[in-house]
Amino acid sequence: MQSAGSSGPGQAAARGTWSLALLLCLGGCADVDVRRIPLEQHPNFGGASTAARAERETQMNRDWQNRPLTELLAAYGKPQMVMNIPGGGMPPSFAVVYGTDPDSGCIDAFAVSSKGEPVVRIYHCR
Repeated sequence: MQSAGSSGPGQAAARGTWSLALLLCLGGCADVDVRRIPLEQHPNFGGASTAARAERETQMNRDWQNRPLTELLAAYGKPQMVMNIPGGGMPPSFAVVYGTDPDSGCIDAFAVSSKGEPVVRIYHCR
């Protein structure tokens, strides 16, 4: 037996049909003239190619992966930003972010493992 506040399968189906009809009507009223925004190169990337950015990411990972955070701080100084990684990362990590590299346009970001002694887990060109 259903309570006064619950709905049965027939009522749920009717609501679903009504919702679909409403969406179709609204979709029919939508403006179909879509203006495309032209793609432009991001101003921070300068003239750097995708290959140059990929090369920097590869080289920075060769140089910094699995090295202690203390060494990164000694070489680059205080980061511009320290960020939590949503969900903590796997393994638990945080990110240190430095400025933009003028040659590649990369925003230098390092994921640092926060378990035990902080160690650079990976570098990302952003």
